[in-house]
Amino acid sequence: MDSTPPPSPEPAAAAPTPQLHGVGSRGREAFGRYARTLFAALLNWPGGRWPVPTVTSLFVISLLVVAAVELLPKGWSDVTLSVRAQTEVLLLDLQPERTYVWWLPGGSYSLLRADHAKGCEQRSRFDVVCPYSAATAVTIKNGATVRFELTTAEGAALPRFLVALTPRAIADHATDGEPARSVFEVRSGADESLVETSDLLTFESQPVQHWRIPLIAERVQIGESLSDSVAAADALGTIARQPIMTAGDVRMFARAFGFGADERYQIKDERFDPADVVQIPADQDQQGLLLGLLSLDADAQREFDVTLHSDLAEVFVRRLGAEHRIGVSMWKIVSQLPMWLALWVVWVSLIVVANYYSDRLGELRGQKSEAQQT
Repeated sequence: MDSTPPPSPEPAAAAPTPQLHGVGSRGREAFGRYARTLFAALLNWPGGRWPVPTVTSLFVISLLVVAAVELLPKGWSDVTLSVRAQTEVLLLDLQPERTYVWWLPGGSYSLLRADHAKGCEQRSRFDVVCPYSAATAVTIKNGATVRFELTTAEGAALPRFLVALTPRAIADHATDGEPARSVFEVRSGADESLVETSDLLTFESQPVQHWRIPLIAERVQIGESLSDSVAAADALGTIARQPIMTAGDVRMFARAFGFGADERYQIKDERFDPADVVQIPADQDQQGLLLGLLSLDADAQREFDVTLHSDLAEVFVRRLGAEHRIGVSMWKIVSQLPMWLALWVVWVSLIVVANYYSDRLGELRGQKSEAQQT
């Protein structure tokens, strides 16, 4: 009898490990189908079939057109601005390459030292006063920072004002390694040189009835904050005042595209609040060209009247608790052109027509489906 033991059963094969990557692949395919269905529904709503225009597709095209217009350079429309303000204080940065000649009414000049000045009095070591009853001309070379401020006494019949000329070094005009400094020269009506200095020069006028000068500057600040006023008064050795801008506005203009390219039209008009500080150009490190007029008329107003024109496209406004820029968008420029208004009327009409035919197409599809079912 054969006693050979029966063969042991072979071990069962291990159960296969489930593969998870198939689930992720199916999920991605389902998400793709859902996204394509959603996109097709949006593109062809409410009826119709691309490339037949539908309401949704026309709206999408409209958004793309608006975004494209915003990317156009503002230089194409030649944007300019005009600022008109009544202010008690004004600061200018003059161009270093330009020589300025301003006529000032009778008054007194103050400077640190005057070696060959005529008609001057040495009051202290660094205080020289030069009073002149007649009008004088001040010549400014190599640039300067100029501050105009009203100093009219309370209840006075006629206004007075203060002018402070602060020199600055100009690296572009260096000679022998030394930068050229500002030069201020005061001359009489007979073209006689009275005072010449490269240091701080201040002028305080006598009562003024009418006075005006042209303005050409690379930077302008209209108005001043309280802290700046106190600091300026301390630097000039005067009583601390609180001069502000009392009123003003900015208007922006653009040139029409295409037909009527010589025509300019207004695209923005915004008023400043009292005590605002307006800075032109808007960026601290930017320089521009500002042309205008500064006048003081005792009959019309008791503040400086400032008018400025520039090819810059925005201004910066400092306000108590808020700072903002005033500019204009390219869409604002383009949307006010009659040609673009006509195009948008046609575009809206096309959307209405597309909506009508989309509804009609949906009705026809519904009737066709009912006919097939019956």
